[in-house]
Amino acid sequence: MLKRHQPKSCWSCRMTLRIVVLHLFALVCLGIVFSRQPGGQATLYANESVDVAAIVDSIGQKAVADEQAVGLSIGVAKADTVLCAKGFGLTSVELNVPASAKTVYRIGSITKQFTAVAILRLVEDGTVKLDDPLTKFLPDYPIQGRDVTIKHLLQHTSGIQDFTRLPLYRQELPNEVSQEDVLARFQDLPLDFEPGEKHQYCNSGYYLLGVVIERASGKSFQKFAEEHLFDAAGLEATYCDTHARVIPRRATGYSRWGGVLRNARYLNLKQAVGAGNLASTVGDLLLWQRTLVEHGLLTDESRRLMTTKGELADGKTFDYGLGVFVRKFGEHDVVRHGGGIQGFRADLAYFPKSGYTIAVLANCDSVNASRISGQIARRLLVEAGTDDSP
Repeated sequence: MLKRHQPKSCWSCRMTLRIVVLHLFALVCLGIVFSRQPGGQATLYANESVDVAAIVDSIGQKAVADEQAVGLSIGVAKADTVLCAKGFGLTSVELNVPASAKTVYRIGSITKQFTAVAILRLVEDGTVKLDDPLTKFLPDYPIQGRDVTIKHLLQHTSGIQDFTRLPLYRQELPNEVSQEDVLARFQDLPLDFEPGEKHQYCNSGYYLLGVVIERASGKSFQKFAEEHLFDAAGLEATYCDTHARVIPRRATGYSRWGGVLRNARYLNLKQAVGAGNLASTVGDLLLWQRTLVEHGLLTDESRRLMTTKGELADGKTFDYGLGVFVRKFGEHDVVRHGGGIQGFRADLAYFPKSGYTIAVLANCDSVNASRISGQIARRLLVEAGTDDSP
């Protein structure tokens, strides 16, 4: 697991003292030090040949200076060590609050890998099977004579129309909605293609998976996520976000229209459950990724399924597993997912060969978070002596 302090309430006083002593000893042995960066933020980095903090500083500061970003947080880890985690710019322009490693951002579609892990945990306990039909959990869903399975939904191969591409979607963003209201937007529409025939990214599928989690577990999506994902992984600042919920250090979302900075349009997150309703920090995302790698939440087999490219009915493969893209970055394999939602952009990328994980979170929807993480990865891989990056 990533090295991080646990809440004191989880430890007895005696164990706390032992852990602190061992932690300090480990820091000395590993050459890890705290460095005070401009703006007064503490950055943790390893005393290695690659100056990760300098790389992150140059890229993060440029993104803010060029007005791509309003506020930006970047975290980099290698294996189980956090190399750098810090913020740039402002989390709130109105209140002049600086961004930091602890700033909470909406993470958009990175939510999908949390939803996929939730489904796989239900698969492991026998409650759900990947080949189960959707109608096992939503008996009244009109599948139009097709066999739409849980795996189809996970891999975006169901053929169900994506409600976020429908003409009225933007008009309906602020509406107060029920689960039935959201389902009614797309469930009666004709399928775009036969299930398993194509891979086409679909938020409707992940909204349906959120409903499946609730029906299969007997718990709300929020309750299941908190118990079986956030708490199980030791995440301290990851939330099922809503406008009304009070979340410490949550960033304000912004948009740039015609070069003018504005507050992002309001979105009722009830319509994003399972597909894009989570908020988190770079530190929690680094820990989340490490927990997955170390099989802290899933078995080896489930993790393998999650990170294996999908296969269509005709045998052709595509670069999506279960809740994550499985791609190449030069000669490097990368498991990643981006996120985009009103006022926010995000990217989480893991490079198995080198062990690097990069998390980028921004509170302006004109930012290209995946480009920023790619710039950091390119520098890290080249400067570490792996000169086969693009």
